[in-house]
This record gives sequence, structure tokens and C-alpha cells, in this order.
Amino acid sequence: MSPYWYALRLIQAFEDRIVESILRVPGFHRAVGRIHRAINEKPHGRNPHEPLAPGEATADPNPGNRADGFLQHFLGELKNQARGRPTDISTKPPAK
Repeated sequence: MSPYWYALRLIQAFEDRIVESILRVPGFHRAVGRIHRAINEKPHGRNPHEPLAPGEATADPNPGNRADGFLQHFLGELKNQARGRPTDISTKPPAK
């Protein structure tokens, strides 16, 4: 037998032990369950029978709007500056 064959068998034995040890960990199964739930909720929506997470009822349902708004504003400012018309900034302090 060649030494490569022995090395291959040794590596396979370690791989089997690593897989077995990962499958014994409950945290791995919880992580896989969370990933599965997130992927399933994308096309089908949230399961109405699951209870709400803490703070979920009061959370913003569209959290991406603020970042998108900022990105649109930022790109608009860049376009104005490229055209040579930067937005005028008033010298008055903001109203409180």
C-alpha cells in the first residue's frame, strides 16, 4: 500500500469524527433551523402561528427605507456637485 492511501484513510477518519461531533452539537441544529426558517420566510412570508419575538411588534417593518433614502440623497448630492450646482447650505442655525 502506498503512503498516499494511508494518508487518505487518516484524513477520512478525521473527517468522519469532525462531522459526527458537529452533528452532536445542539447549536448546529438551531443554526440550521434558523437558516431554514429565514429561507422559507422569503417566498412564503412569516408563519402566523409562531409567537412574535420581543420587540418585533413595535419594530419598523421596513428597516431598509432609511438607508435607501440616504443613498438616494447622497447620490443626488454627488450628481448636483458633478453638474457644478452644489446644494446651498443656509447660514442659519437649525430650528429647535
